[in-house]
Amino acid sequence: MLERKIGNRQILFVIALFLTAQFIGLLLVTPAYSPSYKYINNISSPQGSPVSFFFWFIIDVIIIILVLMLVLRYYRGNLFYRLLEAYIVIFGSFFFFLILINDIFQNISLLPLSAISLFLSLAILAYKIKFNKMRNLITMITSIGAGIFIGASIGLGFGFLVLYLLMGFFAIYDYLAVFVLKFMIPLAKEASNRNLAFMIGSSDLELNPHDGKSKPTKQDLKSIQNPEIRSIVEKSGTPVVSSIMLGNGDIMLPMTLAVGSYILFGNAFLSLMIICGAGTGLIFTVSLLRKYKVGLPAIPPLFAFISIFLAIAFLLSNPANINSAEITGGAALISLLVMYVTLRKVGRNKFE
Repeated sequence: MLERKIGNRQILFVIALFLTAQFIGLLLVTPAYSPSYKYINNISSPQGSPVSFFFWFIIDVIIIILVLMLVLRYYRGNLFYRLLEAYIVIFGSFFFFLILINDIFQNISLLPLSAISLFLSLAILAYKIKFNKMRNLITMITSIGAGIFIGASIGLGFGFLVLYLLMGFFAIYDYLAVFVLKFMIPLAKEASNRNLAFMIGSSDLELNPHDGKSKPTKQDLKSIQNPEIRSIVEKSGTPVVSSIMLGNGDIMLPMTLAVGSYILFGNAFLSLMIICGAGTGLIFTVSLLRKYKVGLPAIPPLFAFISIFLAIAFLLSNPANINSAEITGGAALISLLVMYVTLRKVGRNKFE
């Protein structure tokens, strides 16, 4: 009787969390060119050329993919996932608290600021371990912190184009991880089952009204042991699990572009267009999820619609900037075309 679906309430909840995280990340960088960036730039500023940066970055990603595939295939314990969660929570929340506290108390020196930020990061990790609650809030905090850190450090080190290419790379990675290597969906299920702070989401039990076709048979009703549930199913509808999940990378990557563009150009309009594109991409992704009812990569559609909105923003802010509009528009077209062809194949395979 139980199956998964995507309910309107869950969709609106996840979209609200996603947009809230994006705007909070942007607000944290807007107060008079936040002095927190001098700390971020001093702590970690990428060295070398963009080519060498991408080379070593790709090597790191390949190693991570191999490790994750081996873990999912052979590992059945809990320690690896908890250590990974601890690293992500401490790393992301440290920079979140560092920026938040420094924006409030701008005269505080680096040493006490870092100590307080680290203490708060360890505190929320300890709370998560002890009570295993607040997954959505902790995921948002870590995603905002990591998104601001990456957007600021890479943006200041290499410029906006490298940030844009980085998201394009992750769009390719996400696509391959879901449709080719096929380890991302099992990883997401592991994270969801263990309630790890790797994603935001909403799950609930809802009733599907009987429409004649889906009305349970007598055999179905006999298989339900609980008399109260049996009565509800017979009179009201079929219980289904309404659920939707979104990974922290899906929250973090659009933020890196929005933050990086504001730091580099001081242009709030460009950052808002990136967030609008990301929100539109998320709505598009959810509509695909409802249609195909299979796990889908979120970053490719997010990247595609961010590219569309960037192309519009470049043309509106500076009509002479036609090269940037052509690059982002072309990237959007290619992304959507690949997703369309893939989902056509998914649909055919599902209904054959």
